[in-house]
Amino acid sequence: MPQRAGGRRREIALGVSLIVLLLAGAGALHFWLTGQGAKEPPARAVAVIPPVLPQATPPAAVVPPPAPATPVAPEAQPVPPPTPPAAEAPPHPAEEPTWLRNATPSPQAGAKPRIAIVIDDCGLDRPRTDRAIALPAAVTLSFLPYSNDLPSQTEAARRNGHELLVHVPMQPINARLDMGPNGLAIDQPRDEVLRRLRWDLGRFDGYVGINNHMGSRFTTDRQAMTWVIGELRSRGLMFLDSRTIGSTVGESVASLEDVPYAGRDVFLDDDLQAQAVEARLMDAEAVARRKGTAIAIGHPHDATLAALNQWIATLPHAGIVLVPLTDVVRARSTAE
Repeated sequence: MPQRAGGRRREIALGVSLIVLLLAGAGALHFWLTGQGAKEPPARAVAVIPPVLPQATPPAAVVPPPAPATPVAPEAQPVPPPTPPAAEAPPHPAEEPTWLRNATPSPQAGAKPRIAIVIDDCGLDRPRTDRAIALPAAVTLSFLPYSNDLPSQTEAARRNGHELLVHVPMQPINARLDMGPNGLAIDQPRDEVLRRLRWDLGRFDGYVGINNHMGSRFTTDRQAMTWVIGELRSRGLMFLDSRTIGSTVGESVASLEDVPYAGRDVFLDDDLQAQAVEARLMDAEAVARRKGTAIAIGHPHDATLAALNQWIATLPHAGIVLVPLTDVVRARSTAE
């Protein structure tokens, strides 16, 4: 009996040892398999945590794009309608000559006779020059170039609406008469004539042309007058022949040189008696009625200025229009 009992205990111990070994092996296997699973996750595993997305714009702030078929213009400054193609511009007219640029407006005359009054020798006698400047604007004033303070005097005349001339001194037949500084003479060479003429023309500006002061000798010399008229042509100026002598060639030279010109019809004050000046004004009216235009030349004498003021007031009743000198020059050039 004791031997059988001892054998039984050995069998039980051996069985327990075998069970322990089996459990230990199973634990080791489980530990090994768990380590392999941590190193290689399944290839097609699905992520459990969703990705972080940018913050979405609130629905109210989202503006759907405009439909392609009906685009909507953005609100902006109004766009003007397209400008229609401009008509072809006419060619630029040639620049107006100086005598027309400096001309003053003429009153409407229609078919009425027209008279231009020119007052020579302005500038030397300031009080009488001021009285001449105070005459109606249609009166043309001619200033001696050797007068003092010409820019101021001529500017005042222009402000009052007057057309201006340069009263260029020229040689008279009577050698005892003083034509004044920088006068033109026939014994001067061309360069000297032009030097003096240019000095005269440079004394002020805004004039339409020149007329001769004295000049009964100079204006009969064709060569000398050709030099003068050529200078006027280059400057776009006109020439008024004072006609201090019947044999003057001034107008014929101006015509040949294509320079605007006119000639005096009446002298107003060779005789300074008031009645004589009034009679000469009536002569100017007669010329205007016969020819359509007349040019009368006077001076700033007391009798002349007084007679002019009275006579000008009668012109509307007489049916005659007082006009600037350039108006008569244009009318006569058109009639030729």
